[in-house]
Amino acid sequence: MTSAISLRGVVKRFGKFAAVDHLDLEVPYGTTFGLLGPNGAGKTTSIRMIMNITKPDSGEIRVLGEKMNDRLQERIGYLPEERGLYRKMKVIDQLLFFATIKGVDRQTAMKRLSPWIDSMDLRPWLQKKTEELSKGMQQKVQFLGTIVHDPEVLILDEPFSGLDPINVVLVKDFLTEFKRQGKTVIFSTHVLEQAERMCGSIALLFRGRKILDGTLKDIKHAYRDRVPLPPPVEPEPELEKIFIKAVQESGLEAPTAEELK
Repeated sequence: MTSAISLRGVVKRFGKFAAVDHLDLEVPYGTTFGLLGPNGAGKTTSIRMIMNITKPDSGEIRVLGEKMNDRLQERIGYLPEERGLYRKMKVIDQLLFFATIKGVDRQTAMKRLSPWIDSMDLRPWLQKKTEELSKGMQQKVQFLGTIVHDPEVLILDEPFSGLDPINVVLVKDFLTEFKRQGKTVIFSTHVLEQAERMCGSIALLFRGRKILDGTLKDIKHAYRDRVPLPPPVEPEPELEKIFIKAVQESGLEAPTAEELK
């Protein structure tokens, strides 16, 4: 077993529309893996199939060497694109609720979360209702709920959405620490610059298809002579330009500026 997450020939259609089209994907253990592409590329659908929320029409998905099941869910931390917090519940109660449904007792939960509560400046807000928090603060609460059970794999769908620059840095620190512990992180984003700074390996999706994947180092090396470099010449091409070049070479229509936002 060499991959934390493996997808082979996965297809998902909605009517005649192929949201995911014969996707093969291998996420190595202990890496930070970026699932990248513009809006509508198939990132969220792929993640929802990995989590067994949406069933694939065909193909095979394995997580930690197994098909998804209830027991396996306990080994995964999942942050969906649509955040799910109870607006009338106090922050501390919300965190302990997340712990309870993951089988974690109050003492263990607070021991795990206290350092992050302090680093994320959440302690003054613990007795406040969720509806009193800003979107960025709610995002922090959701993050802590995602890791309260100390998962082996962290799966995040657009984790930087709605965060200001300061909180983006906090989340990056959060993910760096998770990786330092030897765990696997996979996150989706349409902001390629974020992935370029954080990921060891990536897959680029476009209109439901994977157009390239591999380590970031290998991809940059492969495209160095195929992507024009602006003066002064940088040692490696930017990931955005690699993406556009890969789409062109795939025979699919290149993404518009709006899709790359």
